[in-house]
Amino acid sequence: MTAIEWYFKLMQSKEHFTQDEFDSIYDQAKEIEKEQIIDAWDSAYGGDSNHEGEQYYNETFKNE
Repeated sequence: MTAIEWYFKLMQSKEHFTQDEFDSIYDQAKEIEKEQIIDAWDSAYGGDSNHEGEQYYNETFKNE
């Protein structure tokens, strides 16, 4: 399941959320997305010392 699929499934499970609940769900979805991007990068490049998913993520998405 992708981060966005997880997010929408959870958002549809309840009619109302407090702001704290919404913020927590959003943060969890962003973390899932980050892990999926890192895992995809590592799968494509083997996660060797010259191509680390965490480094790619930080250089590409950290400033967003």
